[in-house]
Amino acid sequence: MTAEDPRDGVANDRPLATLSLNDALAAQSDSETVVDVDEPTQQLVLFRLDDQRFALPGSAVSEILPSDQPVYYVPGLPASTEGVLHLRGKIESVISLHQLLGLPTPEVTSKGMILLVRAAGVTSGVRIEQLDDVCEVTQSMLQAPPETLPGTLRPYVSALWQIDERQALALLDPEALFDAYRQGLG
Repeated sequence: MTAEDPRDGVANDRPLATLSLNDALAAQSDSETVVDVDEPTQQLVLFRLDDQRFALPGSAVSEILPSDQPVYYVPGLPASTEGVLHLRGKIESVISLHQLLGLPTPEVTSKGMILLVRAAGVTSGVRIEQLDDVCEVTQSMLQAPPETLPGTLRPYVSALWQIDERQALALLDPEALFDAYRQGLG
């Protein structure tokens, strides 16, 4: 068996085994160049509430505060407001999304982390039970929410990320969440 010279396509007497990798690749390549195009990505902060997976856009989360951040109870606030925290000279509210998202309210205040979120002209801490990751995903991996999404979640979910066959994650819209919270829905 003889090798074909990749430069002219003519067979030569060189055995196939002596064909270099570069020659073999050149013989198989097309004359067209593949253009590497970067697909737009979005940073997500992945977390859990009531063992369900959610995410917020990284652009809305300005800080991730540790679980030992003191939160002070203030009488007369809505049940969905855990209290307030003092952060570098500012007082910020800390809210729970459970009621707004139709999730069972935890019996005991969680010691999970707090995401400092800015949206809809509001900055507030959002209590999460578990921080899973902060990652970049391509826009094409985010799908429109299905019609079968529960009605309590539908107004607040902007996209779904199907991680694998068994796991999906709901990307929450912080603008919609905080608008609803200001209207007293949460």
